[in-house]
Parts: sequence; structure tokens; C-alpha cells
Amino acid sequence: MLGLGLFALFAAGLGYLVGNEVQGNTQFDQAHRSLGLAQGSLHAVRADLGTLRRNLGALNGEIGQTAPALGRDTAQLQSDQAALARSQANFARQGSAIIDLQACLGGVEQALNALSVGDQRSAVDALNAAATSCQSAVATNG
Repeated sequence: MLGLGLFALFAAGLGYLVGNEVQGNTQFDQAHRSLGLAQGSLHAVRADLGTLRRNLGALNGEIGQTAPALGRDTAQLQSDQAALARSQANFARQGSAIIDLQACLGGVEQALNALSVGDQRSAVDALNAAATSCQSAVATNG
């Protein structure tokens, strides 16, 4: 009976060891498959990274080509803005000069009408009233 108990103990130990070995092999196989999948994914990521690097290089080249043009366009825009500001200021001066000239001519017209009917005093008053506008019109237009 001692031999049978010893055999049963040996068989149980052997079964335990075999079970552990099978479990270890299964875990190893799973780990090996996972490693293979990870390597495949890594290869795909490396390929994508290579594509991205090439695209980035091309984009950097385009930026290098467009940056000087942008600088020229910006300088031209600033020049055009300055010219526009000068034109707007000139337009405003001309508008003011037109208003002054119209007021001056209106006063001269009143003076001439007054003189045509012999009213010298009203003619002088009309010219005096228009004098500031006439001086401003002359000063603006040189």
C-alpha cells in the first residue's frame, strides 16, 4: 500500500508538473502571438511615420517657397495702405476746399447781385462774410 500511495503521490506531482508545463506553453504561445501582432503594428506605424516625414518635408519646402512671397505681399499691402491713406487725406482736403470754394463763390455772387442793383453796402457785407471761405480755398489749393 505504501508503494501505491507513493505512486499516487508521484502521479499527482507529475500531473501537476505537466499541467504547469502545458499552462506555461500556452502562456508562451499567447505571448509569442501578441509579440507578433505588436511587431506587425510597429511595422505599420513605422511605415506611416515615414510617410508623415516625407509629407512634412514637402510641406516645409512649400513653406520655404511661400514665405518670401508672403513677405513681398505684406510689404506691397503696407505700401498700398499708405497710398490709400494719402489718397483719403487728399480727398478730405479737396472736399473741404470745395465747400470753402462754394461758400466763397456764393458770397461773390451775392456781392455781384447787390452791386447790380446799386447796393454797395450789401455787396461789401457779402464779400466780408465770404472772405474766410475764400482765404481757406486759396490756402488749400495754393
